[in-house]
Amino acid sequence: MHFLCFHGRGTNNQIMESQIAALRHELDAIHTYDFVEGTIQAPLAPELEAFFPAKGGYFDYFSFDSAASVEKAVDDLSTFLETDGPYDGVIAFSLGAALAATYLIREAMRHPGKPLPVKCAIFLSGGAPLDPEALERGEVRLLNAAVAGNQLLRGLPTAHIWGRNDDLWGDRSETLYALCDPGERTMVLHDEGHAIPGARAKEVLLQTVKAIRRTVGRAGMAG
Repeated sequence: MHFLCFHGRGTNNQIMESQIAALRHELDAIHTYDFVEGTIQAPLAPELEAFFPAKGGYFDYFSFDSAASVEKAVDDLSTFLETDGPYDGVIAFSLGAALAATYLIREAMRHPGKPLPVKCAIFLSGGAPLDPEALERGEVRLLNAAVAGNQLLRGLPTAHIWGRNDDLWGDRSETLYALCDPGERTMVLHDEGHAIPGARAKEVLLQTVKAIRRTVGRAGMAG
């Protein structure tokens, strides 16, 4: 599969590549990966301060303070996929997952009955999507799973991997999971906090790989 990968808040493509290196090593070699970087300068994510220099090229995809910023990020992603795609799936961490999910849900709302632009989605400590209809009104608001239900992304195989001890966005990962198709979603909970499982957490890494393979397999069966 050809994956488009999204980094987390206050990082960049290079960091994301390093964060999923162990996953890529364990997954089948037939998969390919491209990375899309944010455009808004940002401070380094606090949870990474022990691993990377404070000064560097770190980015966010959008600002939660501006509906226009979010809409621009979603529009830019749509344009990118039209010009550089197609991609079979997305692998998205944290803020990147919020962007990818917001885009996919907006597409589903705007084009009901039309196949989604990707065949599967892998969400790692995923942020909850923003409400596309609220964005059009100039409001930045998380999509409410209790109101929106779990059929917006009907038929899309998804994997959801997050830490049960994630104090940053654990609740948002739960919201994203609740919004996805119950018949197509796979969940892995771990104790690594707001992080992507790596080589130092081998058991969780292998559980994550198994979930991704299951999701990719479902996508293949869906055509």
